[in-house]
Amino acid sequence: MSQDAKNQRTKFPEFPASEEALVPDGGVFEGQVAVAGPTRIDGIVRGRLRGPGTLLIGRTGRVEGQIDCAEVVAQGVVIGPINAEQRACLDAGSHFEGDLAAPVLQVHDDAVWIGQARIGQPTRD
Repeated sequence: MSQDAKNQRTKFPEFPASEEALVPDGGVFEGQVAVAGPTRIDGIVRGRLRGPGTLLIGRTGRVEGQIDCAEVVAQGVVIGPINAEQRACLDAGSHFEGDLAAPVLQVHDDAVWIGQARIGQPTRD
């Protein structure tokens, strides 16, 4: 497979600017969040995030709870399990404590992860 094809396969969609985040920096939300499209979290979410969309936890974001989405990009802190139906990315500087299940996983330098992985198989419950 060519390098261009590899890069295309692991490319994540564009996200709204930080000021358009569902939970902005400094904000706190408790409860369940439906992730229907590209969704950005820059504040704190305590609860479950679930849906067929793509979730970005920004550098100032923190999620304390289970994540069940199509795609997950973590740049901030996640405490709890991640189930990504298509793929997951732990970006540089992210901190993740929990188990992860995804068919495709990217882990960048300087990402911290404490947990176990199940990679390469569908994760639908």
